Amino acid sequence: MQRSTNLIGLNIDEITDLLISAGFNGSYGNKISRWIYRKQVKSLNEINDIPKRIVNEIIALNGDILSDIAFKRFPGADGSVRYLFTNAEGQNYESIFMDNGKRKTLCVSTQAGCRMGCKFCMTGSIGFRGNLSAGRIVEQLLAIPERKLVNRIVLMGMGEPFDNYDEVTKALDIFTADWGAALGKSNITLSTVGILNGLERFLKELKCNLAISLHSPFPDERAQLLPSEHKNPINDMVALLKRYPIGKPLRLSFEYVALGGVNLSHEHAKAIAELLKGLKYHINIIPWNEHSAANYSQPTSEELNNFTRLLNQYGVLWTIRQSKGNEVGAACGQMAGKN
Repeated sequence: MQRSTNLIGLNIDEITDLLISAGFNGSYGNKISRWIYRKQVKSLNEINDIPKRIVNEIIALNGDILSDIAFKRFPGADGSVRYLFTNAEGQNYESIFMDNGKRKTLCVSTQAGCRMGCKFCMTGSIGFRGNLSAGRIVEQLLAIPERKLVNRIVLMGMGEPFDNYDEVTKALDIFTADWGAALGKSNITLSTVGILNGLERFLKELKCNLAISLHSPFPDERAQLLPSEHKNPINDMVALLKRYPIGKPLRLSFEYVALGGVNLSHEHAKAIAELLKGLKYHINIIPWNEHSAANYSQPTSEELNNFTRLLNQYGVLWTIRQSKGNEVGAACGQMAGKN
């Protein structure tokens, strides 16, 4: 049997095949998967319902759990914790744990860096440094001390999930499967700028909630903020969303970074309502978080109040989402994989 770097990232079929190829009963695959992903053991030696000789052979051939991942922990005053991971491939990427009472959320990365180049985002300014495997995505949950507290996951960290579609959806299967972490699909949200071919695939499979980066309802202006608009027009995305509607219990939302003096006018509010008419959705307004890689302004309270009043006028449901982790560089748009 060929040696693997880590069991984390393998699905139940792959773990079963691994057992069979080593000459063992494949039925143990379900138990091993549950020990790794649901019970979240730090070592296979903690397994107590599988013969020890099988466990020892698996460790000898594949190594133990989390053997080559390192991270640094940066706690924030608001209770959030930023994690900076470094893997054996030399990639740096981040996740953030956020404690909101009953909601214990982990924001994970799907790539090291990002090639989308969104103008207000620090991650986009560092460029693309490689896709993360399903294992590297799932490890962000299993490695941290708060792992057993987490009851929600958002794929909103570094990277564009649909630019790494196969590995991301494999990770989602592990997060949600009964043999995996067993999180409900409605407790996971994937955020995307809207890569059209990935979006269509996702809407046909619907593995979790969907959040689409909007930031402007006007294609020309959106293209200035999100270069991906040139090849993936927001109008085409809306057409796909109407063709494949998202039903309960899953939810569709649009993210809207509020940039002072840029995208908070009466015309913007009216155009949002017109663009998204016919969809069941919610707008998450995210006041821009300052960083050194972009020269925008945070919106004033007056701008936000006026904009939300206009959204109410046009029947748009909205929430202002206050980002956590600002003082440790972990708020929305600030992740850059640095100390």
